[in-house]
Amino acid sequence: MHFPSDAFPADLPLDSYDVVIPCHNRAHVVADAVASVLAQSPAPARVVVVDDGSRDDGAAVIRALAAMHPGVVQAVILPRNGGASNARNAGAALCSSPWIAFLDSDDTWLPGAARALLEGGLTSGADVIVGHFARVEDGAAAGDPECGWDGGSIRAGLASGGVIGPSWSIVRRETVFEVEGFDPSFRNCNDWDFYTRAAHAGATFARVDATIALYRTVAGDRLVNDHTAGAANAARVLAHPYFAGPDAVAA
Repeated sequence: MHFPSDAFPADLPLDSYDVVIPCHNRAHVVADAVASVLAQSPAPARVVVVDDGSRDDGAAVIRALAAMHPGVVQAVILPRNGGASNARNAGAALCSSPWIAFLDSDDTWLPGAARALLEGGLTSGADVIVGHFARVEDGAAAGDPECGWDGGSIRAGLASGGVIGPSWSIVRRETVFEVEGFDPSFRNCNDWDFYTRAAHAGATFARVDATIALYRTVAGDRLVNDHTAGAANAARVLAHPYFAGPDAVAA
C-alpha cells in the first residue's frame, strides 16, 4: 500500500488550507478525525467541526475539542439536522485559506495526507486534487488503496459514478464558492453532484498516487444504505447538462 510520506522538501512553499468536518451522531469517532488532521505537516490553518443537529453527545465533544485547541479548532453547533451539504457549507463559510478539505467525521487522514494533496496542487495547478483511500470495515485491517477515478477524463469518471470522495480530496476555496458549495437538496450523492458542478464550471482535476484517508465503517446510520434515495439522486446528477451531448463521456 502506498501511503503519503514526508519525502517532499521540508521547505516546499505550500499554500495554507482549512478542513471542514461535518458531524452527525458521530460523537464516538469525531475526535479521531480531528486528531488525524492536527497531526499533519503542514498543519491546517483551521479545522471547522460542524455538529449537524446530533442526538448524541457530538456537540459537547466538539466544543471540548475546540477548547483544547483554541485558535485552530472551531466548533459550529447547528440547532437541527440539515444534512451533510448544509453542514459543509456552514463550515466553508468560515474558511479563508486557499484550499478547503472536507473530511467526514467517521474517516481519518493518514500521516502525510495534507502534504501529498497540497504538493499535488502545487505541481499540477489543478483546482481539485484527488488521492486514494483504504477501506476499514468494522475495525478490520485497512484494505488495498482505491480510487474510483483513473486520472484520465474527469467527465468520463464522473459519468461512471461518484468516484471522488471529500475525505481523500482537497478543493480550491474559489472553486467551492464559485459553485455555491454543496446542494442541500441532495441528502446523499451530494459529493458527486458537487464535483460534477465544479467540473462543469471549468474546474480542473488532478490525481496523486498517495493513500490519503481511511474510509471507515463505524456504528451509526449511513445515508449510503438508503438505496431508493441514492438511485433517485444518482439520476438527478446524471441529468446534469455536463453529461449532455454525443461527445460528453469522451471529453
